Amino acid sequence: MLSLVLPARSAEPSGVAQVVAVHDTSSNPFLLPQSGKEIGDPFPEYWDGVWHIYALRSDLRTVLHFTSKDLVKWNEHKPAMVGKGIATGTVVRHGGKFYMFYTDAGPQTIRLVVSDNPWAFDFTKSKLVAQADKKVYQLSRRKFRDCYVFHNKTEKLWWMLVEATSDGAVAAGLFKSKDLLNWKLHDPIFKDKTRRHGSCPQAFRQGESWYLTCLDYGTWYYAADSVYGPWKLKGQYHSRHFTAASRFATDGKRRLCWGFFTRHKTPESKRGGYGGPLGVGREMVFSAAGSLGVRPLSELIAEIRKPPRNGKLFDCAKPLSGKWEIDAPKQELRYAGGGRGVLLLDLPENNPDYYFEAEIELSAPKSKAEVIVRTSEKLDRGYRIAIEPEKKKIAIRQAKSGGGAFNEKDFILTGGRTVKLQTFVWGNQIEAFVDGRTSLSARVLDRSGHKVAIETTGRSATIIKPLLHYFKYKKDK
Repeated sequence: MLSLVLPARSAEPSGVAQVVAVHDTSSNPFLLPQSGKEIGDPFPEYWDGVWHIYALRSDLRTVLHFTSKDLVKWNEHKPAMVGKGIATGTVVRHGGKFYMFYTDAGPQTIRLVVSDNPWAFDFTKSKLVAQADKKVYQLSRRKFRDCYVFHNKTEKLWWMLVEATSDGAVAAGLFKSKDLLNWKLHDPIFKDKTRRHGSCPQAFRQGESWYLTCLDYGTWYYAADSVYGPWKLKGQYHSRHFTAASRFATDGKRRLCWGFFTRHKTPESKRGGYGGPLGVGREMVFSAAGSLGVRPLSELIAEIRKPPRNGKLFDCAKPLSGKWEIDAPKQELRYAGGGRGVLLLDLPENNPDYYFEAEIELSAPKSKAEVIVRTSEKLDRGYRIAIEPEKKKIAIRQAKSGGGAFNEKDFILTGGRTVKLQTFVWGNQIEAFVDGRTSLSARVLDRSGHKVAIETTGRSATIIKPLLHYFKYKKDK
C-alpha cells in the first residue's frame, strides 16, 4: 500500500501543475506513483526552491513528475509527457522555456520537446537533435541513449553527453550547441573497452577536479583534471543493485540524486526486469582526498527523528545470549563481550516497516556487529546488515546460516572503532547507510519475520542512541 494523502487543492498554478497525490517519505521512504506501477531512470532538476524528479514508467510510454520543497513530502503531478519509446533524458530551463531531451528507445536517437512550462510536454512536437553518425559513433551495441544536457560555463556552450559506442568501446559521446536546438557532433570525452555499459553519464566539477559518473551494474565514478580527460577510475559510490543513480540535481550548494530498485538476480530470485520504486534520496559527499560517497537526505532524517512515530525500543529489548546492560537513561545497549552476544528487539507489531539508526562502538579490530531485520527469535530468517572491520567489508546477507549476499562492499572504518548505521526497511526494499558516506541496497522477498536483532562477536560493544521509527502503523489508514 502507498503512503499518500490526496490534497484538496494544488499549491501550484491552477490548470498547469495538477497534483494527483502527495507522498510523505517519512511514512514510506520509497517513492512509487499513485497507480502503484513500477518506475525507473529518474532525472532530477532544481528550479526556484523546488526539487523536481522526472522518471520513466516501466512501459517507457510516460514521463512521471514529482516535486518537493522540503524533500520529505512530494507532490505527484499529472504525467509530464505521454508517448511511446521514451527513455532517459534531461529537462533544462533556459530563457523562459523548458527543454525536455529524451532517448527514442527504438532507433536509439535523441529527441527534444520544448514547452512554456515544466508540467506538460507535447510528444507529437518532438524533433530529432542527435544520432549516431556511424563513423565516430556506431550502433553496433545499440547504445546511443541516456542524454545529459548542461551548460559548460568555460566554453559558454551547451553540452550533451550520451552513452555511445565508439571504436568498439563504451563511450561518453559529446555534442555541443549554442541554442539548445542545433547540435554539433564531437569526439567522445571518455572511452573504455572494459565496460559493458556507460549508461546515464553525467560530468561535473568539484573543487579542482572533474568527475564523470555512469552506470554499469553499479554506479561508477571517474576523476580527471579536465572534462576531456584522461579519466581515472575511482570506484563505485552506490549499491550494485541500486540503478540509474548517477544523475543529480543541484541548488548550487549540494548535489542530490535518486535511483530505483529494479529487479536483479539475487540469492532468492533469478528473475530480472526493469522498474521498481525510487530509493531513499541521497546527498553526494566528498572526502578531503576527493573520494565520492552518499548519505541520506538530512531533511528526511530530521523528520524521522521526531517523537510521534518512534518506537519504545528499550522497552522491547530482550537479551538472547551474552551479558547485556540495557541503559535507557543513557540511551545505550552495552554488551560485556567474551563471545557472541545477541539482543532481540521484540517489536509489538507484525511485519512493521521501520527506520533504525545507531552508533556502534566496537572495542577491538576483530569485533563485528550485525543488525538483523525481518527476523525471528531463532534468527533463522531475514537479512543481516553486517559491519566487519577485520574483513574491511559491509554487506546485506541472508540471515540463515550459509545464506547468500545481496550486496557486499569494501569498507574501512575511519572514525576509530565507532560506526554509524542508518537502515530503511519498507516492503521488499532494504537500504543501509554507513558512516554517512556509503550505502547498501537490496530488493528482498522474505517478509515473514517481524523482529530486529543486534548481534556482536568479539570483545565488548556499545550501541549508542539507538532509534526505531515506524513508517506505518496498523492504526494508520
